[in-house]
This record gives sequence, structure tokens and C-alpha cells, in this order.
Amino acid sequence: MSEFRYLFPLRSDDLQLDKMDDKKLNPSIRHLFGEITQMYLEVRNTSSAQFSETDCSTLLLKIDSALHYVWEQLHTGQWKDVDPEWRKLYSYVSLFKALLCLELGKDEGSGLVNAIAACDMGLIMGEPILDGLLSNIADILNEKLWMLSETKRAIQENQKEHEDSNGCYPQMNKENFVETVHVPSIETFLLDIMDKKPVVITGVMDSWPAMSESRWSVDYLRKVAGYRTVPIEIGSKYTDDAWSQSLTTVNEFIDNYILTSNATAGYLAQYQLFQQIPQLKKDILVPDYCYLGTCDEIQVNAWFGPRGTISPLHYDPDHNFLSQVVGSKYIRLYSEEVTSSLYPHEQDLLFNTSQVDVEHPDLEHFPLFPSAPYLETILESGSMLYLPPRMWHYVRSLSTSFSVSFWWK
Repeated sequence: MSEFRYLFPLRSDDLQLDKMDDKKLNPSIRHLFGEITQMYLEVRNTSSAQFSETDCSTLLLKIDSALHYVWEQLHTGQWKDVDPEWRKLYSYVSLFKALLCLELGKDEGSGLVNAIAACDMGLIMGEPILDGLLSNIADILNEKLWMLSETKRAIQENQKEHEDSNGCYPQMNKENFVETVHVPSIETFLLDIMDKKPVVITGVMDSWPAMSESRWSVDYLRKVAGYRTVPIEIGSKYTDDAWSQSLTTVNEFIDNYILTSNATAGYLAQYQLFQQIPQLKKDILVPDYCYLGTCDEIQVNAWFGPRGTISPLHYDPDHNFLSQVVGSKYIRLYSEEVTSSLYPHEQDLLFNTSQVDVEHPDLEHFPLFPSAPYLETILESGSMLYLPPRMWHYVRSLSTSFSVSFWWK
């Protein structure tokens, strides 16, 4: 039997669907979940020799059937309207699949890979369950897979960045530079900066573990999260017709988009990676300024991608600290007062996004755009940019880049 049953002990009481307080769940899915629960507990209490391949196949089919059914419920209507109990159910069934892969996988490597993929799908699509068990399992499995790997990859990100990148730097006017402030006091930030103007802040990130010499290299990200499944954007920017989303492992993303020149850009963008992989969260610190807001909720997102990724000109409703951990980004800023010159999309979904290609504007269609005043900066590793709410901003990566944004009200 698998060694992992001792690492992740479960009792029948942990797996009772009755604990899920939702009368809307279809009786058939309740019955299917009950069957899966009973069969899984039989597996954990039985030697693999006694539990036949047919039984294994039957259980896996039931699990996949349940996952497919719940997946359909999660994609009916808008995500914000999905009942949290369906997401919780998806997490439980994903947990069954992960543990079954560990119990019955004949090839240890593939069993671990399938198990960690199941955990991550539960984390991405589901709700937290059993005190973060899915996350704990995935962390342990990623470490195990890293240790089993026969080939340790050397740190390679610098190799690519040594290419001539001067051509990707824009021409900038010093009169338009964003002001830089070194570790402003809370009082200074509150009275002179907050809600008033954007500033580049230096020194605040110096104490982050992620900024130490050995952290957040490609090699480190592979070690901590290489086998984890994450959603990425495919395409240069989200306003393109060919833009799409996909699921991939961090290792595959690094191989296909970070270390390899790819005609189609890939971007791990605006994703709550630190909820899925808490070990990375230990490497960053929430800026104290965020706690000046009216709400304790601070949304932390990751942005990881190669040179050339673009966030089109847009605004967000909340305060934002865009913190540059790896690489550099060119950023152009416009105030809310010049919105009419930025030609926002008329569609409801893109109302906060400009139609203008900032660095290559179509002046025939957008004649007012050149007259709009702006600020600009190159955000370097170790610096963070404060953006007041509703400030328009355009962002382009000048190198392989990893940024962290803190949104707060």
C-alpha cells in the first residue's frame, strides 16, 4: 500500500456529504458521492492485491463522472453566482481522485503527477476543505517529485536575458517620470500620496525573502511549484481576438514560454497563486500602507511571464501596489480626468479598458489620444508602484518578469 496513507489519514467522518449544508444538490450526485466515499474507504482499508483492477477502474470512472457533473454546474452562468457548495463538492471529489492515485498508482512518478494535478484542480476550481488538506498534499508531492527528478536544471533565466534587449526599451521623457520616494512614513503616505498621485516606492521590499539572492529564480520556482498546475493566458494581451486561457504546470510554462522564444506569448497573469501555494506567500510581505484602507481584505495576485507580455491600458477600482520582484516593466499612466481621450471599449466586459494600442496608436481612429498627458516609469526589481484607484495604466514587460500586486479598498 502507498506510504501516503499515513501522511494523509482520513476518517469516514471527514467525508460525509451531510456536512455540506446545501439542499439544492441533486440527489443523484449525493448518491454518487456516497458510493465514492464507501468505495474509497474500502481501498484504504484493503491491500492493493485484494482490490482488483476492475474495482479501481470502476471507482476512477465514478470519480471522473462526478467531477464532470460538478464541472458543468461550476460553468453554468457567471462564476460569482455559483453556489459555494458546488465548489466545495468539487474539492472533495478532487481529493478522492488525488488519494486514489497515490494508493493505486503502479508507477510512483505518474501516480504523484496525477495526484498533484487532481489537488490543483480542486484548489483552482473548488473551496478550501479540511484545513487546507489539498494544499498540504500538493506541497508534499511537489517536493517529492523534485527529489525524484534525475536532472537538476541549472538556473537559466539569465541566459535568455543576456540577449540584446535595448530595442525593447521605449524612448522616455524625463519630464514625465513618476516621482520616486524611499520608504515613506505611514503619515507621509496617508497625507501626501494616498488617493493623490502615483509614486514609485523603493526600500520597502528589501526585507522580503523573495528578494534575497537565492530566491525566486527559475530553479527556485521549479523546486517550490514546478509540478503544480496553474492557469495561464495565451496571447499578447487579453483584448486580442486570439486570446485564450489554458492549464499547465509551472515546469511546462517555464520550458515553453520563459526559457524558449515562443511566437505566442504565455502569461500567468492576475492569479491568486499565493492562496494555492502558501509556501510562496512566505516569501512576500504585505506593505503596511495597505492597512490604511477601509477593508481588511487585501487581494494578492501574481504576474509571471516572459519579455513582451502586455497589460493593455486599463484602470482598476481599488488602490494597488504593483511590486516588482524579478525583471523590469515599462508602465504608462493616465489620470481619470482624461478618460474621454483614451477611448474606452463600449462593451460591458471591457468598459475599464482602452481601445488604443498605447505604443502604436491608430491616430486616425483615436485622434485625441496624443494630447492626453501621461506619466511613465520603468519599474525595476525591488521597487513597487503605488496606483490610486481608477488610474489608467499600461504595462509591458522588458524582461522575464515576476510581479506581485496588492489590491485594497
